[in-house]
Amino acid sequence: SALPPMPKGNMPYDGGNLLLSNKEKNEIIQVNSKSIKFIKKLIGAKEFLDANEKWCLWINNSQLSEALSINAIKDRIFKVKEMRLKSSDKAANKLAERSHQFREIKETLTNSIVVPLTTSERREYIPSGFITNDTIPTNALGVIYDVDLWLFSLISSKIHCKWVKYTGGKLESRIRYSPVLCYNTFPFPSISKQRKEELTQSALKIIDERLKHSEKTLAQLYDPDKMPEGLREAHHQNDLAVERCYRSTPFSSDEERLEYLFKLYEKMIQ
Repeated sequence: SALPPMPKGNMPYDGGNLLLSNKEKNEIIQVNSKSIKFIKKLIGAKEFLDANEKWCLWINNSQLSEALSINAIKDRIFKVKEMRLKSSDKAANKLAERSHQFREIKETLTNSIVVPLTTSERREYIPSGFITNDTIPTNALGVIYDVDLWLFSLISSKIHCKWVKYTGGKLESRIRYSPVLCYNTFPFPSISKQRKEELTQSALKIIDERLKHSEKTLAQLYDPDKMPEGLREAHHQNDLAVERCYRSTPFSSDEERLEYLFKLYEKMIQ
């Protein structure tokens, strides 16, 4: 399927020195209020699902000399450099040249969709979501950068979740979402502008229902025993809309869904 790419987020490879807890972030800012411009919100699968707050130093090359004038930041950059130079990995040694940065430095410009790469096998849906340009995703998330809202509808569908459970690996019993195995292989037909509009509306309904329960984490909302009725119904309507992209008659079972997808997949790889 010609879906936009989904790389993994940014791997710090920093020995923990570019990462900050709430307490560490506040301490750095208290000492020097200018530090705030070098700090961004960091989100991995755990932070995303459990709404934990984490931060990171995020420094562009043009800002480096200013960042180094702040001792607390300079110390951390120096520790990253030491850690990377000590490594027996040549690529890590090379990375020491830019010890103020993560191994990858991909940023969101508008809105990106994030997908946790490990999720509970009990969930009927894979809880994906959005981040804006003030948040840095880690390599515990798959990221579709700067895309249209209708793609969220697709990733959030039951048919996609079934495909993932079938094609992805397992971590203990949890689902491993692999961008290569689960997303790149996912068969999806080309759809009209009108279909994309329908999916966009379904996506907005899901987001809307989540917002009604903003006191709950995504992990709580997607617990199949506790999923709010409104959210369940929004997902059900979304499933119907996504499956209409494949054919006009609804699928009667998961076996039928998978069988249909595998036929499409065979055509796709020919």
